[in-house]
Amino acid sequence: MSPDAWQAAGIALILACALTPVMRRYSHARGLIDQPGARRSHASPVARGGGLAIGISLVATAVAFAPNGALVAPLVGGAAVVSLLGWVDDHAPLSVGWRLGIQLLAAVGIVAWLGPVESISIGDREVSAGWLWTPMAVVAIIWLINLFNFMDGSDGLASSQAAISFALFAAAFGLAGDATGAWLAAVAAGASLGFLLWNRPTASIFLGDSGSLLLGWCAGGLALAGTLADSFSVWVSFIIVSPFVTDATLTLCWRLIRGERWYTPHADHAYQYLIRLGWGHGRVLLAWIALNGLLVVPATAVALWKPQADLGVAAVLTVILAGAWYLVHFVVAKERVTT
Repeated sequence: MSPDAWQAAGIALILACALTPVMRRYSHARGLIDQPGARRSHASPVARGGGLAIGISLVATAVAFAPNGALVAPLVGGAAVVSLLGWVDDHAPLSVGWRLGIQLLAAVGIVAWLGPVESISIGDREVSAGWLWTPMAVVAIIWLINLFNFMDGSDGLASSQAAISFALFAAAFGLAGDATGAWLAAVAAGASLGFLLWNRPTASIFLGDSGSLLLGWCAGGLALAGTLADSFSVWVSFIIVSPFVTDATLTLCWRLIRGERWYTPHADHAYQYLIRLGWGHGRVLLAWIALNGLLVVPATAVALWKPQADLGVAAVLTVILAGAWYLVHFVVAKERVTT
């Protein structure tokens, strides 16, 4: 008999917490070190690639204890592929084509396994357009994989967002009676939290691509599974990961408007602006956790309680987050420059 969701989360947490310092020693031995630089937010060298501890913990816990369910194989198998892709990239950077190609195969695989996505709820209507929603699901998963990578630039930021988001996914699955989805989401939350204990400010190790790509994959896979099983709507999934989606998407659009390459390193995210404005990593992390606690958690609760209002809640939250992004980029930063 497998442990329940939160017991399994505890197992994954302990595993990740124990494996992360092992990964740190390996990274130092192999020279996997992120050096400070103009496009980086840390002031001293830090080991990277520690996110593989999350991947190992998730896969090992699932292989040993996961309940039966259609979601287990594609989510866990894809997690192994994506984390190994990041691990290889941590050692020797791959071309954008290789990275996106493997991500595309993984995304198409899980959508084909669980899908197709025939309809999406918009307000009180079900809009059937499988020819549109299915490829959009693939694109959304790839975007989530990469945006977690883009947002992994401040101590504890991506791992804390993952722990919060996966805990909310677990609660949403649980309320819908989807035991397998709740179990997998809880395990992902536990593994993320175990890594966060070493990744919090001042971080002794970074996720690296092996961790950040994995976290985005888990978010995308859980969102897809919840939508297809009718456990919760796509708008609930958006609300849960909205802080990262909003910041990464607006920053990407802003960079494209300025004619910059979207995939090149930069320091244009809101949290990076705050760090340049003098905020420490600890202050940024506390602000991000508060943002989730004050906005995302209540919004998720309302959307689950009143499913007919989920799109409206998502829209209001997007406006608030976009307004915060604008203030950081064009008001606070400008005032700092003029003073």
